[in-house]
Amino acid sequence: MQKEYIFYDNIGLDFPLSEEIELVKVASKGEYLVSNHPEAEAIIYAPEINFYLKQSNDTIAQKINNVTKLYAMRALGFDFAQDMDYSQEVGGKVLIVSEDASHEALKEELREDDFTVMLLSPSMILDVNGHIGDLHVTLKKEDELLELECDQIIWWNAPSFAMKQSGVYDPALLGLEGALKKLRDNKGEYHYKNYINYDPSICQYHERREEICGKCAEVCPTVAILKEDETKHLVFSHIDCHGCGGCISVCPSGALDYTQMPRIAFSHLCAYFKGATALIIPHKMDLGLIDIPLYEGVLPLMIEGEKYLHEAHLMTLLQTSGNPIIFYTDFISKGTGDVIRMINEIFERKYHKKAIYVCEDTADLARIFETMESFPECMYGINEDGLRKREIFSARLAHLVGDEDLGVVKAGEHVHYGDIKIDESKCTLCLSCVGACNVRALTAHPEDNSLRFNASICTNCTYCEVTCPEQECLTVVRDEISLKPSWFSQRIMAKDELFTCLECGMPFATVKAVEKIAAVMTPLFGNDEVKLRTLYCCAACKPKVMFKAHMENEMKGMNV
Repeated sequence: MQKEYIFYDNIGLDFPLSEEIELVKVASKGEYLVSNHPEAEAIIYAPEINFYLKQSNDTIAQKINNVTKLYAMRALGFDFAQDMDYSQEVGGKVLIVSEDASHEALKEELREDDFTVMLLSPSMILDVNGHIGDLHVTLKKEDELLELECDQIIWWNAPSFAMKQSGVYDPALLGLEGALKKLRDNKGEYHYKNYINYDPSICQYHERREEICGKCAEVCPTVAILKEDETKHLVFSHIDCHGCGGCISVCPSGALDYTQMPRIAFSHLCAYFKGATALIIPHKMDLGLIDIPLYEGVLPLMIEGEKYLHEAHLMTLLQTSGNPIIFYTDFISKGTGDVIRMINEIFERKYHKKAIYVCEDTADLARIFETMESFPECMYGINEDGLRKREIFSARLAHLVGDEDLGVVKAGEHVHYGDIKIDESKCTLCLSCVGACNVRALTAHPEDNSLRFNASICTNCTYCEVTCPEQECLTVVRDEISLKPSWFSQRIMAKDELFTCLECGMPFATVKAVEKIAAVMTPLFGNDEVKLRTLYCCAACKPKVMFKAHMENEMKGMNV
């Protein structure tokens, strides 16, 4: 039976590897899953394996064990991945946008490659829509608006609105050869994947009466996520998605998940880092430039989308490893940046140690190796199956806080946590706020007629505040995490007694609700005792009372 892992030894390995790994001395082809070298063909090429072997100061026994872990981590990502393969036909219609007349020569070069080419001045183009293989250009020629269709565009110093579309390449960024390579590689069939899974049931934008979220669309660098304002639906264009994951780190509820490393897969992956220090490196970073010995126990973790990690990911990794995390990257997304600052502040208060380091060069990395400290006391395991992003973070943070009061930390501009306040004297327990909350932070409890709230899983979206029908009853406390036990548990926000129908004795509303309606309607009903009595009757008894009074009046009339 063929093994799943292949190791192409072109470095003179001087110790054995696990029996799970096929060790070869020449480049080899086969149906392997993971390889350490591009010339050893496999579905997944994992460059971090050779990087680890070259740079690690681990003992030989540790290296044998850790190399197997690195293979297994890649296999785990493959097994849990939920991405699908799609393709788009791309024809040969190319638009060159440039003021430079010398690009006539480029036009001829592309024509020789069977492209159909048009050269336009950028001043003529008003807008670009669509995607690679189906781009629609609106242009103005003299006083006439024209529509042009093409498959790909080369545009020198292209404006941002054009660069958001797939199939638009800027030679000023890629170099002319790089842009031309893109054109030629894409022609025929363009392959792409879906990087995002979406659960509208917990989305804070989906079908709400008012726009209270939409962060994902705001941070999307392309046109992969659009908001339909009339219906409050999100529209996804997977072909335009770069897979950066920025939308996932700012999604407050966890409605978005990364298909190539779903949240539950990341949870399982963290188990490989127990007792180790994770050195997170986005794939876009050049491992060849990280030429520095790795401290003992440091394991690389390559990630595809450089921006998708959020608080539940990072907290799981910290509490599983018992060690700090090092993020080696030249860019931190808005959401991940907020989370790193927030978690670092929490760990500083609890352990007086830094939890997550960010660096982008080897000098910084060397300094981090010198100063970082472990915190095994934070280790904590939970079963994350079926839990949402907020629920995972809440359970983990609650364990870290324990019985202490560590004060308040601020959430961020792109990651929101908070609290609410309810004026119990004004709350009629109509439960509109419960209906507005789709993350189960606000819940109704018929067993004691109470309204309860768990701040730690609230997304701070404010939809409950705009839904509450009472004036100045419910207010939202924005962007604070209160590090004390009560913040993680359900608190009774309002409570009332049930009012029983004067006719049948059946409970039908709360005392406050009945009193409120009676206060509004009594002046309108005047001295009409029958109508006044209906204010204290259930829905079934109201018409009975009215009909009975009507019949009695009719009888009186007949007697007269």
